[in-house]
Amino acid sequence: MYQRYYLGKDSIRNLINEVEYYRPNSVFLVRGKKSYESCGAQSVINNALVSLNLNVVEFWDFETNPKMEDLQKGLKLLTANHCNIILAIGGGSVLDMAKLIRFFNSYKGEITDSVFEQQNEVLPLIAIPTTAGTGSEATHFAVLYKDQVKYSIAHEAILPDVAIVDPVFTYNNSSYLSATTGFDALAQALEAFWNLNSTTESDLYATKAISLLWHNLPLLIHTSEDKIRDEVAEGAFWAGRAINITKTTAPHAFSYPLTTFYQVPHGHAVAIVFPWIMQLNLNYMLQNNPESYNKIVLLNKEIGMFNRIDKETGMKMKIYIDNLNLKNHLIGQVDLNLITKYVDPVRLKNNPCLISTKMVREIYQNIFN
Repeated sequence: MYQRYYLGKDSIRNLINEVEYYRPNSVFLVRGKKSYESCGAQSVINNALVSLNLNVVEFWDFETNPKMEDLQKGLKLLTANHCNIILAIGGGSVLDMAKLIRFFNSYKGEITDSVFEQQNEVLPLIAIPTTAGTGSEATHFAVLYKDQVKYSIAHEAILPDVAIVDPVFTYNNSSYLSATTGFDALAQALEAFWNLNSTTESDLYATKAISLLWHNLPLLIHTSEDKIRDEVAEGAFWAGRAINITKTTAPHAFSYPLTTFYQVPHGHAVAIVFPWIMQLNLNYMLQNNPESYNKIVLLNKEIGMFNRIDKETGMKMKIYIDNLNLKNHLIGQVDLNLITKYVDPVRLKNNPCLISTKMVREIYQNIFN
């Protein structure tokens, strides 16, 4: 899957040339609500589109964590205005919504069986993230919620044609938003690295991401230094490239019900469950796949994450996460029967340790009791 991408400060300057490349006459702009202005994107994007003398249709009236009802609303607006390029600028939910609108404008099918048939031409899509973490600008899948059930739609036509990762748009993000999205990226990279689907290419992207994220994330919540945010934004992109190959594993599978039923922001939900599953995977790899375990040990030495990988690594990760102010605030407050039913089985299949339904409940009990 081919994608053009631009990384680094002032990379937004490439937007005009990229839009001109497709010679559109009407742009469908999918954006955040308040964030579009507060991150500084509004003036930059508006000036660029005005200079191109294009008709612009804006879509921003949708919730976080894209829902079927919002998708249908966006599709109706797109088709009514005959737009011929989609420009998405925002956080993960905004980018996912744009990717879903692009895909379902061209493909038809049931999301429950993941069988789709193309009926219309695929519109070009340019994605510009304003948070550093989801990696949505670099992946060929998008999250869609229907009747409170989370579906991950995967298809080559979902990958944006162009990604422009300009860290300037992340400079005004709060410490909490930076921590949640940043840890999501770190988790993606680590999950890609221990993933059953990992490849030499995905390992390269994951290692690059972890090297940029691990030491910078704790600094990021205490400083507004541009260089740190630049590196985290780049790290998040490479994490997205890694999971575009491997997809995610158990921590993401366990996180989704916490977001659906307890409104925990996605990255925070991943952080809550991550230490326990990390230790479970390390224990399993040590006993059953020494080659994969040694791979993690070498990564640890290369990046300088922990003094060593051992039976206390999960607790060390929990301390790291607590220092990001992403603590577990749901202890004693969750319905174990409910969340156990909604763990994503597809993501579990990518995990190095096979996790049964019984184990799912036991892991949740350890986390929340």
